[in-house]
Amino acid sequence: MINVHEVFSTSITLDEVERANQEFEQTSSDPSDKAVRLCHASTLLPLQYERFGHAFIPFSPMLCAFYAGSDQDKGDTSIYVVRIEADGSHSSVQKLACPQLNQHSHSTPVMFYLNQGESMRARRRGEGGHLIDTAAGKAPTVADTLIAEAQKLYPSMDIKGTDESIIALVYKAGKADSATVSYLSMSFNDGRHFITPREMVPDTAVKGRGPVRTKPYLVRKGPYAGRVIMPCSVDSNEGLAFVDYSDDDLRTLHQSNEITPSTELKEASAKAVFANGVVQAALFEDLGNHATEDNDLSSLGKEELEQKLSRVHMIMSARGSQVYVADSEDAGSTFSEPYAVPLYNNLAGIDCVTYMNRLLVCGKLVTDKDKCDPEAGAPLAIYVSSDGRSFTELLRLEDEPKGVFTSPYMQVDRRHHLLYVCYTDHRKAIKIRIFRLLKS
Repeated sequence: MINVHEVFSTSITLDEVERANQEFEQTSSDPSDKAVRLCHASTLLPLQYERFGHAFIPFSPMLCAFYAGSDQDKGDTSIYVVRIEADGSHSSVQKLACPQLNQHSHSTPVMFYLNQGESMRARRRGEGGHLIDTAAGKAPTVADTLIAEAQKLYPSMDIKGTDESIIALVYKAGKADSATVSYLSMSFNDGRHFITPREMVPDTAVKGRGPVRTKPYLVRKGPYAGRVIMPCSVDSNEGLAFVDYSDDDLRTLHQSNEITPSTELKEASAKAVFANGVVQAALFEDLGNHATEDNDLSSLGKEELEQKLSRVHMIMSARGSQVYVADSEDAGSTFSEPYAVPLYNNLAGIDCVTYMNRLLVCGKLVTDKDKCDPEAGAPLAIYVSSDGRSFTELLRLEDEPKGVFTSPYMQVDRRHHLLYVCYTDHRKAIKIRIFRLLKS
């Protein structure tokens, strides 16, 4: 069992976002008179230092990004980033200078630290382990171009391309009748400012690359150590999922096979009636990767352990449909055909993390397929599983079944036993909550 205790909560309101919007418009070359009326699809990034730690608020400063505008379909949504200090104050709200004007939408931002893989690979080499071939991917990104621009923009800063403090922000933008395009921005000063975004992979036919709404997964051990795996999906009723993965810290991308449930599986689920595909996938490690009192990894042989460390799973679903899981035995290069698990999704957005060999899944979910009804809704809750196949409710975040509490996002800090959660509150605020997790 896992015990959960809330230690902090806050909300980012439309008033804060509108003030940032007005400040931005005062200096804009193409000002708009539209007020901010909604915010949605948030992402969190706890910053990587603890010098602002506080006895009563046990977390480092963090960033929260989301999109906001007058209406999602009016073509004026933009990406905003809020920095939240260790005392809970919101020290800044930045509206990104998105260069894609008159787009149908700017949406689903994701933040992560850029250069985390090399230290994992160096540790693996230092331990005498072999690494898989890290050949460059077929899709070069603009990561190094943005770093070079920042070196000119901030001449007084000693910016190195390999700095582990560089923060990447990826989001989608698209016109009403065309596919979305992925854009990349970066911050070199702990999120206080993000430079002007660029199209992330400019020279490929598939423009929607990189993570979609949920965080990348970093392989920390084993023969694929240092690989960054990014969950992707095509957001439509016939949507499919795949991953982009990188063995050189996002300088180039590889793409996995496409993942979608078979027609027979969708018919057998008897609940894929609102959508036939899968959207907004999330990734999680193989359960049992951590040595604990009830999980002795020393019993595994070297080859068995290497196989376990190379295994990663994708959880996915669509609005009003079955939740599926697909498995990869080669750290995201290829995935199996999805299989159904006993969770049913009343709204599209779900996310997951692992903690102490347990899988935590958040969303407006039910475990009884007869109660899967988007019109009736369901409480926003976190479900827990010890095997990835059966689930029980761990924590109810919001009780109101029809409440518009959507697009949950989770991060876990295993070192300090903290669970970070953010989600949309009726598209009028972004809620952020932090829980302490303890295994009983």
